[in-house]
Amino acid sequence: MAAKDPLICVMHMRDSCRRIAEYVALGGPTWPETPLVMDAVCRNITIIGEAANRADRSFRDEHPEIEWSALIGARNVVMHAYEHIRAELIREMAERDVPELLRQCLSLLNDR
Repeated sequence: MAAKDPLICVMHMRDSCRRIAEYVALGGPTWPETPLVMDAVCRNITIIGEAANRADRSFRDEHPEIEWSALIGARNVVMHAYEHIRAELIREMAERDVPELLRQCLSLLNDR
């Protein structure tokens, strides 16, 4: 089901990026070893991917700077192929990819 306003989807993505950053910071350098933090990060990766999927195709096409298919793919792995999740990949997404996605979301939302 597509959202009527794709910026609402971007707001959900922004909020999940912020949550991931907060959880990682609170969890410290060994956060991937803490199941509660890992679960929270994975949950928000799922929300990001779902929101990306709900943004309509034309909006996604207008904003190729966001790797929409990668976000949706990450959601699918966390949701449906969870047995293949590796802590180092989740860490890489959380610490490298999420800050960049947050910057992109803020840019689309004019820093809201």
